[in-house]
Amino acid sequence: MRRVAVVIFIFIIGAVHAQSGHILFGERDLNYDTPAFYIDKEGSFYPNYPISNSSLDSCNASLLNWYKKHPIEFLSISKQFNCTFDSYSSENALILNDSIVTSLKAKINLQKSNFSSVSFLIHGYRKPFVKSNNDRTAGHDYKIMEERFQRDLKSLYVEVYWDAMYDCCYSTNMKKNKQLYKLLQEAERNALPVGHGLRKLIYGLSTDTINIITHSLGAKVALHTLFNTEDCKLPTPINAKINVCLIAPALSKEDFKAYYNRTTALNFKSNDNYKILIGYNENDFVLRKKVGWFGPGPVKYVNTTLGCNHKGSCDDLKKYFAKQFTNSSISFFNLSSVGQCHLVGCYCSGGHLDEILKGLK
Repeated sequence: MRRVAVVIFIFIIGAVHAQSGHILFGERDLNYDTPAFYIDKEGSFYPNYPISNSSLDSCNASLLNWYKKHPIEFLSISKQFNCTFDSYSSENALILNDSIVTSLKAKINLQKSNFSSVSFLIHGYRKPFVKSNNDRTAGHDYKIMEERFQRDLKSLYVEVYWDAMYDCCYSTNMKKNKQLYKLLQEAERNALPVGHGLRKLIYGLSTDTINIITHSLGAKVALHTLFNTEDCKLPTPINAKINVCLIAPALSKEDFKAYYNRTTALNFKSNDNYKILIGYNENDFVLRKKVGWFGPGPVKYVNTTLGCNHKGSCDDLKKYFAKQFTNSSISFFNLSSVGQCHLVGCYCSGGHLDEILKGLK
């Protein structure tokens, strides 16, 4: 009996350990033939090297921590990216990440030759990498997005996988829902370094046009890629044209207050190279965070008022742009016909995205 109790205890501890909430990409298919990048919670890019998810989890889902605890593997990975290190150091780990970014950027430049633009797809919160609890994976959503967008926009599509956290599942259990909302806040915090990591890759990319296409909380990653919501010395993208398509964004109008806080010598105030397109849905129950009287509402936890046009947030932001960012382009598209559904499949079905896609051309 005691042995059974011990086994049950170990199983419970193992289950809790396996459900840290972080999305790990160490055990992905290294031969996946679609352009894709994988970024951890600190903005570090995964190398093309097998890493067990359990070892990553024990390092708090941090590649930098994993490198420190696995110095031999660190040196092996470093050689793949032409880094001639004799030992691990925190400085060398950062150099390795920059070398991975350089390598990924070179791959994009080679693959884009047959396309007029490069389009980065960024998923939102609670998108598992491996199918769990019947929830749709980020990869599943990307396939839907690519199929829909390719009909109107011939582009090199790049899938961006990031640690947007995952746990199961929203229900009528208020205590469990509160835990998930706190996990949402953690995912929002991860969006900052992830955005800065993506900025390193996009900056100086050799293409005339870049499209950044996001769903839900992926919009936060996009904004951190484009401008500084806090002090950041990384240069902001100066590519000729950057279209930013935010579908059902988990944002508020306040998220754009720092829109002109950029690290660049480009005279963007007179001739902005960014164009913002926002598809909002007043009925989206995930952005509203409420069904009937049930739920905290769009302001609490992560503020999602812009995505559901709460109290006219979209019109307020439009007026703010007209006053503060005179020469910058921002457009709004009413996607309320989608209904309460928040799924990528709902937004990409029918003709819901027809008008917003015209803005990307």
